[in-house]
Amino acid sequence: MTGMATCKQSNTDRSGDAGRSRPRIAGLGLVSAFALTVALLSIGHPSPARAGEFRSGFGFGISVPEVWLVLTRGEIERNEALFVEDEGGGDPALEQIPLSMRRAVFDRVRDGKLEIFYRRESETEGFVDNVNFLLQPAEPPLSAERLAGVCRALPAEFSRIFGRPIAMEACEMRERVRRPVLYLQFEGALPGTTTMQYQLPRDASGMLVITATTASVSLPRMLSEFEGMVESIRID
Repeated sequence: MTGMATCKQSNTDRSGDAGRSRPRIAGLGLVSAFALTVALLSIGHPSPARAGEFRSGFGFGISVPEVWLVLTRGEIERNEALFVEDEGGGDPALEQIPLSMRRAVFDRVRDGKLEIFYRRESETEGFVDNVNFLLQPAEPPLSAERLAGVCRALPAEFSRIFGRPIAMEACEMRERVRRPVLYLQFEGALPGTTTMQYQLPRDASGMLVITATTASVSLPRMLSEFEGMVESIRID
C-alpha cells in the first residue's frame, strides 16, 4: 500500500529546526537491535524455539517464517554476564556497548517487555538478522507538518544515539494493520547494516514498535520477510 505522506532524506540534517522538532523516537528498539546483534553472535547458537504462529505477550498474534526463532527469556538469563557485567562477559565487542544499554535489554526481555526473533540462516557471516518488539509511549506524526519535523530531526538524533553519522533512507506514513503507522528505514548502528522500523499505535497502551536489522546485502529478502510479518499481525 502506498504511503499517506512521505519525507525522504539521504543525509544528516543538523539544522536548528531539527533541534526544535526533536521527536519522541523509539530509541530502545534501536539500541536493542544493536546490542542484540552483538550478543547473539557472542551467545553462538541459542536454544531453538521456533517462532511460527507466535502469540505475543503484548496482545497480538503474528505469523513468522519457520527460519526465524525466538530468543527466549531463559537463554537471556543463561547468558546474563553478556548484559550486566562491565566487561560484557569478556566479549570485547559487547564491552563497547554502554552497560546501561545492555542492562536495559536484559531487564526488558526478562520482564517480558521486549520480545526478540532472530534468523537462523544468513547470507552474511558475522551478523544475525533480528526483529524486536516492544511497547513504548509515543504518538504518530499524523499531519504532514509534524511528519516533516520528525523526518528533519531523526538523522541527527540517530547519529547522536549511535555515535556516527546515520543517513535516513525513508521516513513516511503508511497504512498497516488497518491504521496509519510511521515507517523508518536508515543505516544501522553497525556499518554495512540497515534498520527498518514500524511504529503502530495501540490506543492507550502506547506504540507497538517493531524494529528489524539486517545486513544490507540481505535487504531485499529481509524487506519481504519483514513486510510479511507486519501484515500478518492480528491485534486483539
